[in-house]
Amino acid sequence: MRSPAKILTDWMIRTLVKDSRNYTQRFPNDIERLKKLIRPGDVILVEGSQRISEIIKYLTQSSWSHAALFVGDRMLRGSAEDSETLRNLYGDEASAMLVEANVETGVCAVPLSKYTPYNIRICRPIKLRPEDLRIVIEEVVGQIGVAYSVRQTLGLARYFFPVTLIPKRFRRQALEHSGDFSREVICSSQIAMAFQKVRYPILPRIVAEKSELPPRRGLRRILPRRLTASPNLFETGIFAPCDPMLLTPRDFDLSPYFQIIKGHCTAADSFDYKTITWSEQPGEDNGGKLGEQGDGGDEAAA
Repeated sequence: MRSPAKILTDWMIRTLVKDSRNYTQRFPNDIERLKKLIRPGDVILVEGSQRISEIIKYLTQSSWSHAALFVGDRMLRGSAEDSETLRNLYGDEASAMLVEANVETGVCAVPLSKYTPYNIRICRPIKLRPEDLRIVIEEVVGQIGVAYSVRQTLGLARYFFPVTLIPKRFRRQALEHSGDFSREVICSSQIAMAFQKVRYPILPRIVAEKSELPPRRGLRRILPRRLTASPNLFETGIFAPCDPMLLTPRDFDLSPYFQIIKGHCTAADSFDYKTITWSEQPGEDNGGKLGEQGDGGDEAAA
């Protein structure tokens, strides 16, 4: 028999994961084109449609509320039993799988096609070495089946208050200090830990120390330091890893170490903006001859 706390927690989760009626997909996704473009190790950002998605998007001031890692056909290279199960469940889609974490099922593998009806973005790590890519993928795959334990029912309750009342400067803190549940929702932490294991940066802190700056030579030695070019912190600074539990889906989008890949049908090589059929602009008629209409109106009034 379930305890009252468990019943309440389950009800809260069901409420928070309900889909919003106002969700709009801005551009259609071509799943076949996506399959050709996407690579194992790519991070998929999703603009979710659930109530909790809206809260995450508001608190992070971003369009992205969810993140998943593309692992390709890695799931089919496991045991024969697991491979057969996946093929029975997803058919050909079993060769294009994502690993994600969500509060309902914990860490699981889902087909890429799951997010075809959503607004998505592909973030690709730049020059990630093959041996490190394997480690990243195995790290997230190894977590499949891990269930989340929502220990603080009170932590769930805070999501039922109007988030618009939270001042801007406290939005990130509201996620960082919301207990275990908010860490479960911000699934990017799982992916961030995998990349951090191979020392691949997402949004690290960059610390510059005077002792680390290169010595000045030539004319730079006699010029005041303020007249010389400032050193590039990306070259002279020291990277300090950030806490992966505090990373959000937005951080993969902002990171300079991830390339943005667009797989919409409008991004096809055959796209020609000259072939677009535009509707008339507001106030225009008969080819947009607004001035002529105005002149005629004045004469009629006279």
